[in-house]
Amino acid sequence: MNLSIGENIRRIRLERSLTQEEVATHLGISSQSVSKWERGEGYPDIELLPALAHYFGISVDELLGVSEREKKSRYDEINSTWAYNNKNGLHGENVELMKEALKSFPNDALLLVQLSTSLEKIGTSPEEKEKNLRRSIAVQEQIINFCPDCEVRGATLYNICFAYQKIGEHEKAIGQAKKLPNLYKSRENALVYFLEGEEKRAVAKSALKPLAWDITHHLTALSETENNPLYLEKAKQITAILSECEEGL
Repeated sequence: MNLSIGENIRRIRLERSLTQEEVATHLGISSQSVSKWERGEGYPDIELLPALAHYFGISVDELLGVSEREKKSRYDEINSTWAYNNKNGLHGENVELMKEALKSFPNDALLLVQLSTSLEKIGTSPEEKEKNLRRSIAVQEQIINFCPDCEVRGATLYNICFAYQKIGEHEKAIGQAKKLPNLYKSRENALVYFLEGEEKRAVAKSALKPLAWDITHHLTALSETENNPLYLEKAKQITAILSECEEGL
């Protein structure tokens, strides 16, 4: 890695029209220290790096001059480790892994989702489990409020309903559920109006499996609430028809 932090500090400071004195005041150090960094006569203490990166609105990696290839390699390694830990039940390790990773990739949607997922899986006592569920909810609220990816926000809004239900906040679970779009206002339902040819066919096919799940889900609810097993028989028939359509008629 080419450590060009002094050059980066100067470049980013000038891009943001900041003086050395302003940077120094924010960090609680002398302007002479900032000047030395920019001249390559020294480096900031490691404890100052997160505060300096946050002040500039960048990651610590960007401040250090880590290349995009290095960042991607590190990012992929983090996610690979998370997947391994998750498969082997190492959820506590994953919480620490994600907390550390978010220092380098702040507000990354995937890392936040993985953090919230891991938090929901740790805790030995009811008190610990509730505490971690509440921490997970806080992370999910961060995703909903700040993530630019509407699909990630939608999935998180769905998942947070169940987190509220698990901690006994039934009304909040219902309130969040009511914010979700209805079955009609889905991506697939919109796209089949606008696409043509193979793209239209692919979208229509992709909708069949979730449609089968939706139908089974709701007919099961009707079977339970009306104590009528015939709904389950209809669900099996409809699912079989949709499966045939997915494979091709």
